[in-house]
Amino acid sequence: MNAVISKIGLTNNLSVRPAALIGDNAVFLIPVTLDFPVETVTNTGQTQISAAPYVGAGVSVSTADDSNVGFLLSAGVDVPVADQLTANAGVNVSFLDDTNVGLLLGVGYNF
Repeated sequence: MNAVISKIGLTNNLSVRPAALIGDNAVFLIPVTLDFPVETVTNTGQTQISAAPYVGAGVSVSTADDSNVGFLLSAGVDVPVADQLTANAGVNVSFLDDTNVGLLLGVGYNF
């Protein structure tokens, strides 16, 4: 399965994180998340590693033959790796016909 993920900041602490999961059938995830301030995880002398966790809820939309809409829980962390790049790890739990759990890992370009 392939995924396209995004983050659209609404305020300093509130974002929409839409994702499209493309396989046999497409599933669209649309959570609104509360983003926590960037915190220093470790300082290794020359390199400072930061992480910005988030948690939220929203909807998931399936395009299968029995298309439906379900509740979505989302949580994860953004880690800046360069001025223009951010690594992301997120867990999504979707309640459609069945409960589905997915892990998304990616690197995004910052505009």
